[in-house]
Amino acid sequence: MDIASPSSTDHFLLALQAYQELQAEIDPQACPAPAEVEAPAADLEAASAPDGSLLLGLAEDGLPLVLDLYDPSPGPILVAGEARSGKTTYLHSLAQATERFDPGEIQFGALTPFPEEWQPVEALPGCMGVWPSYHPSATAFLRQLIDWADALMDSRQIVLLLVDGLEMLSQQEAQFRQDLRWLLSYGPERHVWPVVATHPGRLPRLDRWLEYFPTRILGTVRQPQVARMLVDDPEIDLARLIPCRQFGLWMPGTWMKFWALPIGTERETL
Repeated sequence: MDIASPSSTDHFLLALQAYQELQAEIDPQACPAPAEVEAPAADLEAASAPDGSLLLGLAEDGLPLVLDLYDPSPGPILVAGEARSGKTTYLHSLAQATERFDPGEIQFGALTPFPEEWQPVEALPGCMGVWPSYHPSATAFLRQLIDWADALMDSRQIVLLLVDGLEMLSQQEAQFRQDLRWLLSYGPERHVWPVVATHPGRLPRLDRWLEYFPTRILGTVRQPQVARMLVDDPEIDLARLIPCRQFGLWMPGTWMKFWALPIGTERETL
């Protein structure tokens, strides 16, 4: 590929933006220290999830917020927020939440433009692998999930597909986009759960992608127009969510703020 071509330049600029965002999100100085925000007075040791359920975080009353992985009705999950809202760290916490399960029950694989930032997560027992989203191996992994999908539906095995940076993947080759859209449409009913993170202000045709995500976990968004596309309710102020610590779960007719579990909580308490 000619590195001076417009398409190459666009890819480079997009990659640079994503890298800057990712660096901000994994920098602990970019997030408020726990002592600077009011967390719920919760007993984390009691914050376990029922069998077959993934712990998403703690509700404002300190009770666990869980996702039943054998009920496909919530559909694929979008994790959306601006830079420094904590999207990547939140995906890491979901990967860590699988540690309480046997890998024969729940496994996960991740697609990311910066796999080196996922090295601690890659060591978890349920990790199927971390693939660079720009490499052909990422396309091969999606194709493998599709090939497995019907067999998974007849089993108790769950696979989480953690995708970091949808704004970059949307420019992938046609086969990749086609396979990703298939998994977004049919994955949860076949025990493949896509959880996809994006900076919504940088995602081309955000409105079209939102059609795939009836369930959204939303972090800080200060752009009013983008916030209203994500959740069309003027009473919900995404700009007031505490970066890296607080998110909101939105489904049609439902809005619930919750606290993300700190990295390390699952390993220590569950």
